Amino acid sequence: MGDRLIRGRGLSPGEATSEVIICNQLISPLGEISRDGFVTSGPCENTSITGKILAFIGGRGSTVGSYTFLELKTKNIGPVGLINESAEQMVVTGAIISDIPMVDRIPLDIFSRGDKISINGSTGEVYIADVEKKRVATVYLVHKGKLLLLKRAESATSYPGQLSGISGYVEKGEKPEETGRREMEEECGITDSSLKKVGSEIYVRNKSILYEITPMLMESKSAEVRLNEENSSYSWVEPEKLHSYSTVPKFKETFEKLVSSTLKKE
Repeated sequence: MGDRLIRGRGLSPGEATSEVIICNQLISPLGEISRDGFVTSGPCENTSITGKILAFIGGRGSTVGSYTFLELKTKNIGPVGLINESAEQMVVTGAIISDIPMVDRIPLDIFSRGDKISINGSTGEVYIADVEKKRVATVYLVHKGKLLLLKRAESATSYPGQLSGISGYVEKGEKPEETGRREMEEECGITDSSLKKVGSEIYVRNKSILYEITPMLMESKSAEVRLNEENSSYSWVEPEKLHSYSTVPKFKETFEKLVSSTLKKE
C-alpha cells in the first residue's frame, strides 16, 4: 500500500478492507442500529452496515450498546470495521469484544461516498483506494494586524479563483517551515518574516487527492508584495472580516485556531 494515507489512533486490533459508510452523526448502537444491521436514524437511516466499514462521529447512549456489535458479528451481519472522529468507551468495548478493527481521530470529511478503504486497528492507519496524499505547507501571513489573502490564478489546478494563504508542496527532505519561506519568496517576494506558530496538520479532500496541510502563522515587517503567476491579486484584510470572503476549504477555522492558540501562549 505504500506510505500510510493518514494515521489516527488504533483502538481495536485487526485489519479490514471494504466500502466505507459515512454517517455524519452520533450513533447509539442500542436503538439506532437495528438487529438486522441497519442504521435507523439520522442521515444514514435505512443504510445497511453489513460487511462495510462504518465511519461515524462517535457513540452515545447505554453501555449495553456494546453488545449490539457482538450480536451482529455473531449473526455475520455486522460491520467489518469502525471509524470514529472521537471514540466513546462503549463503542470501543463493543469493537473489542466483537473482534472488529477500530480507529478514531479520523476526520470523516476525508472520505467520499463509495470509497473503498483499509484500516489497521493496531496502528491506526487508514488508506483510501485510488487516493493520493500530498503534503502542503500554508502560511498565514500577518502585517500590523492584517492578514494577507491571495487570489489563486484561474489556471490553478486546485481551487482556481479562490482566496487562500501562501501555499506550496513540501518537497522531499524539506520541513514545512522551509517550504513556507520558499513559497513566500517565490509567490510574494517576501524574505523577511518571523514564525509565530505552527499548527497541527489538517486534511482536505479534493477528488482523488488528499492534502495534508501544515498551517503556520508568520508575521511580516513589510506590506509590499510582488506576485508571480500563481496568484492574480492580493489584499491585506481585517481578520474579523474574513468570514465574508470566499476562501479555500478550512482556511478560516484554521486561522482562528492559530491565532487563538498564539494569543493564549502570549
